[in-house]
Amino acid sequence: MPGTRALWLAASPALPLAMVALPVYVLTPALYTAEYGLPLATVGAILLFARLYDTAQDPLIGYLQDHCSPSTLRALSVALAGVGAAAFYFLLLPAQGLPLTWQLGVTLALVFTAHGWLSIALLRYGAALSQDVDGRGRVVASREAFGVVGVMLAAALPPLLSDALGSQRGLALFFAVFAALGGASLLLFARAPAAPPARIARGNWRRVLADRCYLALLAVVLANSLAMALPATLFNFFAADALGAPGLIGPWLFAYFGAALLSLPAWLALARKLGRVRAWYAGMALALAGFVLVPWLSPQNAYWFWLVCVVTGAALGADLAYSTALIADVIGRGVEEDGGSYFGGVSLVNKLALALGAGVALPLAAAAGYAPGGDQGLAALTLMYAGLPCLFKLFAWALLARVRPLLEDAS
Repeated sequence: MPGTRALWLAASPALPLAMVALPVYVLTPALYTAEYGLPLATVGAILLFARLYDTAQDPLIGYLQDHCSPSTLRALSVALAGVGAAAFYFLLLPAQGLPLTWQLGVTLALVFTAHGWLSIALLRYGAALSQDVDGRGRVVASREAFGVVGVMLAAALPPLLSDALGSQRGLALFFAVFAALGGASLLLFARAPAAPPARIARGNWRRVLADRCYLALLAVVLANSLAMALPATLFNFFAADALGAPGLIGPWLFAYFGAALLSLPAWLALARKLGRVRAWYAGMALALAGFVLVPWLSPQNAYWFWLVCVVTGAALGADLAYSTALIADVIGRGVEEDGGSYFGGVSLVNKLALALGAGVALPLAAAAGYAPGGDQGLAALTLMYAGLPCLFKLFAWALLARVRPLLEDAS
């Protein structure tokens, strides 16, 4: 069972990494459409291709990390964090006189490469800390808790400090660059990118891809991640136009991720009682229940969206507590190596979900007549925000039922 210091070293870098992730995944589409004037379908296409690139690179990142020496791994982590910080600067404040579409694509690719490298390094380190199910659960829950706190800071800081920095975008730039550099320093001093014990020291993709339990779980994670990626992509648009409350975007995000953070201890306790697979069913059911009110919401009764944020946020806590922990269980069944390759695959499917979320939702919304700031196509926007995620959540439920025997054997 990892001690307090080990948990801190394995979990704390997730906070600054999450502070970078929220502006990229949630705020960038609204920024480039509403403030910079790019068409919604164009932004969706760029995000799709950038995230497909991000998805394709993760297996290679995992393989490279499995073959890097500890010193090389740490040096590359620091260097990539610096590159990511510079790219983030130009993502939020693009240079004048250069094509905006190319700047968006290139800066996204650089940010994704830096973030993917650091995230996989952190996952590898955490997976090597404990050999038992409860210990791995503590590592995952601690890391996800720090990540949620980072997201909450990313959501809460702009409205609180925007006056001091002149604009909300200025504040986003400040904490995003600080978070990228902070992530590098935390990973450096915590030695998190260093190669974990020898049992996950070398990558062998043939063995990883032959693991039926792992592949079955990846299918569940992909469907479940799609159910989360669609509303994340459309959240700003739905809150601003369908609910008419752009000023509440930050507080609603804070409530959503705050509920996820506060729910983590309860999900861990439920998993100890029922097992992770059954407890994940409960989390999926809660997520479905949380979207029930959405079709009836309007600017006149937008206060009910607080309840939607709290309920779906609590359901997110289950996803955070169980999906990565079950992957760690798969590795812990006796696999002696390949940690980077395993978690490269996990990162791949999560990012593929984000790519499909942006590449499908935004062009579909544009095709249905929705344009940011207008009042056309709001019914289609609402359907894509709440209806499609429910379909994918039900699909994830069905997949989990089919692979449950394999997963219960692993845990």
